[in-house]
Amino acid sequence: METINKLKLKEILGNILESMQDAKDELIVLDGAMGDGDLGLTMCKGFEAIYQEIDILEETDMGKLMMKLGMKMNSVVPSTMGTLISTCFVKSAPKAKGKSELNLTDLVEMGKAAVDGVMQRGGSKIGDKTMLDALAPAINALEQSLSENKTLAEAQQVAYQASIEGVEKTKTLKSVHGRAAYYNEQSIGKQDPGATAVMYIFRGIAKSF
Repeated sequence: METINKLKLKEILGNILESMQDAKDELIVLDGAMGDGDLGLTMCKGFEAIYQEIDILEETDMGKLMMKLGMKMNSVVPSTMGTLISTCFVKSAPKAKGKSELNLTDLVEMGKAAVDGVMQRGGSKIGDKTMLDALAPAINALEQSLSENKTLAEAQQVAYQASIEGVEKTKTLKSVHGRAAYYNEQSIGKQDPGATAVMYIFRGIAKSF
């Protein structure tokens, strides 16, 4: 059974950072159309900070690691998206507490906790044209992969694909939260920047397997 330990988590964070750096300009353009245009910079800054932070932390307990990385993300990029990504780390942390290695079952439980946390923190639901529209399908795909006895590597590829489809679907939705909500009907036809950023997170994770 494949697992994720601290060393593997560092590799994953490095690949997410690289994925964000590659997508930075695209995220800036997408966010600039309906937001303040800083999403690409925010995501690069946040993931660079936690990629460096993991070397400083002596923890091997994955729950404590996730909690501390989430707190670091929140302090470095206290923006809406930074806070929501931080929430994913912090809310998923208890599911990893006391474990030095995580398997697919752990990741599904952590993912569900992250989705619930984002819903509560952002006051949003699936279909509101937010990051949830990429995050929730990806976690559902992980759960489906678990039920089909897929490997961790296979599950991550399926989750990434689900996030791509989730982003595509946001083009048909109308924004109801944040600055993008001001655009109302005009937001239809445009993909959601937050969901796109989440997709690039899953691209980085998938590349790690």
